[in-house]
Amino acid sequence: MDKTFRVEILTPFGQYLSTDADYLSTTSAMGVIGILPNHAPLISTLEISKLVIRKNGQETIYAIGGGVINIKKDHSVTLLVDSIERKDEIDKERALSSKERAERRLKENNNDKDVDVQRAKASLLRALNRLSVSDNN
Repeated sequence: MDKTFRVEILTPFGQYLSTDADYLSTTSAMGVIGILPNHAPLISTLEISKLVIRKNGQETIYAIGGGVINIKKDHSVTLLVDSIERKDEIDKERALSSKERAERRLKENNNDKDVDVQRAKASLLRALNRLSVSDNN
C-alpha cells in the first residue's frame, strides 16, 4: 500500500506546488474532507478554507480562496484554486484592511447598485479565512 500520494496545486497564474503528501485536509462542498493515500476518486468544489498538507510528519497550512479538487484513479490529487497563500506568506495587515473594506461595503450598501454584495461577501470570507489561518498555531 502506498504511503504517499502526489499533490498538484494550480492557480490562474500557473503551478503553485507539486509535492508528495501523506495527508491532506480542506473543506469541500460536502464539508471537511481528509485525504490519505489510496483515497477513492472524487471531484468536488472547494470552499474558501484552510488547506493542510502533511508530508513526513510536517504540516504546512495554507489559506485557499475556493476552487475544485480532483482525486484521480491513480490516487493523485489536483487542486485548482482561485488563490492560495501559505500561512507564513499571509500579510496580516493587508487581510485586516480587506476585511474592514468588505465590512464597510456591506454596511454602506443600502441597495446601492455600485456595490456588488456577493463580491463583498466573498472578499470578507477570504479575508476572514486568511486571518484565521495566520492566527492558527
